[in-house]
Amino acid sequence: MFDQLSDQLKRALADINYQRPTKVQEIAIPVFMNGESVIVQAKTGSGKTASYLIPVLERYHNALILVPTRELAEQVAYEAKRLGKYKRTSIGVIIGGVGYDRQERESDSDIIVGTPGRILDLWGRGTLDLSRFKLAIVDEVDRMLDMGFIDDVRMILSKTSAENFGFFSATVPPEVKELAEEFSPNARFLKVDEYKPVEIDHEFYPVRDNWHEKVTKLLKDVNGKAIVFTNTKARAEALYDNISDRVSTSLLHGDMSQGSRRRNLMSFKRGDSDILISTDLAARGIDVIDVEQVVNFDLPRDVETYIHRVGRTGRMGRKGRAVSYYTRREEEMVQRIRSIIKSTIISQ
Repeated sequence: MFDQLSDQLKRALADINYQRPTKVQEIAIPVFMNGESVIVQAKTGSGKTASYLIPVLERYHNALILVPTRELAEQVAYEAKRLGKYKRTSIGVIIGGVGYDRQERESDSDIIVGTPGRILDLWGRGTLDLSRFKLAIVDEVDRMLDMGFIDDVRMILSKTSAENFGFFSATVPPEVKELAEEFSPNARFLKVDEYKPVEIDHEFYPVRDNWHEKVTKLLKDVNGKAIVFTNTKARAEALYDNISDRVSTSLLHGDMSQGSRRRNLMSFKRGDSDILISTDLAARGIDVIDVEQVVNFDLPRDVETYIHRVGRTGRMGRKGRAVSYYTRREEEMVQRIRSIIKSTIISQ
């Protein structure tokens, strides 16, 4: 399917080693490229971002892309710039925590990626003309709903001149369907609901609830680019302090300033650091396609979080690896995860 794209996009895909389209891309890209609106339901790690960025860059060249968080906005813009590096398409990011002067300069960009609150803010100031957008994308619509942004999204969409829409979500509850049908009653509903764990080897290692033992095992197990998850900010900081002098490491959690989070995440994306230690802030909305492994330094408290965490690896057709340490009292959670993950499972 990528063979049918323009030379500029094919060159960009080759530069970033996009090896083959994922299932959601195979299904969604042709429909979107045909000028139809879509509602796409697909799990985390399935490649949803590229499934709308490729048509935007190839066919539309002008779009408003709404996302729920600042981190995701920066990630989507980063991917758009990489995919569009040989196109003459400008990308602007409109998010909170960034000075108005800079964002006002970016408001005339061909493609705007932003969060609902700041988008409405700049529109209200008369800086951002929403009516110029003929295509609108809403990514992670279910999270928009959970975070209370759905009315803001509705307001923004109503101010555009969009004739085509894309709604992308891991789940599609009734409220999400209602939103999509309100603006695009003829949108095609595309569902890619299977989780594809065959691309990820899941490894579970029993350990005592012992800090030194876990750290020793982590330093032995990690090879290549990895995200290491902890359950609390304090644990993330303690682990960072413990290993950052032995391996290049970045840190990410919610108490850090927006600037620090942005710098640390970009350092990890660029490869300046090999390990990103994070709370579940990175479990969703962080799109780094070349993460070779995810390590659950702390086993998550529910299966859904596990799925989101390990979805950071095995992306874009690559093989992934998920390593989890668990204590005796967490054996029941491991069994629950195993009942869902139908994949290569390695235990010790």
